[in-house]
Amino acid sequence: MNLEEKVLEIMREVFDMEEVSTDASQKNCERWDSLHHLSLASELEEAFDIELEPEEIAEMTDFSRVIAMLESKI
Repeated sequence: MNLEEKVLEIMREVFDMEEVSTDASQKNCERWDSLHHLSLASELEEAFDIELEPEEIAEMTDFSRVIAMLESKI
């Protein structure tokens, strides 16, 4: 499973949605609220054994930014 597939799987679990696409963002995904955002950050930290700074978490506003942030960390 590649990075993008793993992140999509985590996002589906966190947002409790059957499908999440690579164009998912806080603007077009109604389940991506502040509570789910923090849950997403926590799940990503656990899954990839990384630690995210508050600024990094705040910048994760869409799928591509999540991927870019993870690529810089792992």
